[in-house]
Amino acid sequence: MSKLDDAQKIEQHLLDAALSIQREKANTSGAAFMHCQECGIDIPKQRRDAVKNCSTCVDCQSLIEIQQQHYRR
Repeated sequence: MSKLDDAQKIEQHLLDAALSIQREKANTSGAAFMHCQECGIDIPKQRRDAVKNCSTCVDCQSLIEIQQQHYRR
């Protein structure tokens, strides 16, 4: 798989996540997700309270941020 394929795969993943967030916002009137949109585990109430409208657990969000930093270079 080439770097271009990898970049397109990540870009599609991010677009899908953004679309999912927008759909969820429309359905929940701004309420935070109860389950991570990436892995499906429960998002702890402390995280939902601390990060308004969060859609991912800490682990998945960390991976997303690492991927974004890697592809900005």
